[in-house]
Amino acid sequence: MLKSLKQIGLKEKEIKVYTAILKLGSVSAQNIAHETGVKRTTVYLVLERLKQIGLVGEIIQKNKKIFFAEKPDKLLKIAQAKKKEIKKEEERIKEILPQLERILKNKTKEPKEEIRHLQGIEGTWNIIENILKSRKDLYVIFPGKTYGHLGLSRILSDVTKKRRQIGGTKAYIITDYHAHSKKLYREEDTDFREIRFMPAVENFDSGMILYDNKVALISLEKPYSSILIKNETIYALVKFMFDSLWCEIKGKNLPKK
Repeated sequence: MLKSLKQIGLKEKEIKVYTAILKLGSVSAQNIAHETGVKRTTVYLVLERLKQIGLVGEIIQKNKKIFFAEKPDKLLKIAQAKKKEIKKEEERIKEILPQLERILKNKTKEPKEEIRHLQGIEGTWNIIENILKSRKDLYVIFPGKTYGHLGLSRILSDVTKKRRQIGGTKAYIITDYHAHSKKLYREEDTDFREIRFMPAVENFDSGMILYDNKVALISLEKPYSSILIKNETIYALVKFMFDSLWCEIKGKNLPKK
């Protein structure tokens, strides 16, 4: 019950005071304080709030304020009122969305250079979403043990699924002989991805993704962190290094079927 009452906007002390009045009937603030363990000065503040939302009423008896609870079905009316207000907010947002979209469309061009430090799995997700939006080919160096990291394996699976749905891009991957890497190699779709093997990659606890003039460096050690570099000159240098390595291991070190 406590959880449900909190979900409609009541605070813990408000719930205590309201349920105490339901239990005791017409009652003074002093008796409410005694029943709930809430300070009397605080009880008065809570009562004012409950009066405002219509859960508590007040009468004067012998020059003394006495409080009583409205019927519990009042809670349903409060929830219904909140629902109506949320609906109004949705309508107001829908009205201003076209204006906000125009502002976004007319914004200044993105900076040509940028360095971002991203923390946690959420930071990795940000990079992945950026990759999917770019719809560019990927150049990847990652150890196969990536698939054993909780959270990252799910990310890679979701990325693969979304890339297939989008279509039109290809991933060039340099990795090691991890069981999952070899499985992907044997199921390889050369229009979608191409894999080449370099055993030494397994010694690293980080990976790299090149795409759309950006270099993403991702740490596989908890709490996980990433660095995203947007710079055409740096990208060109790192891409040259990747291409050199890619050509060097062409047709070599292929796993046994």
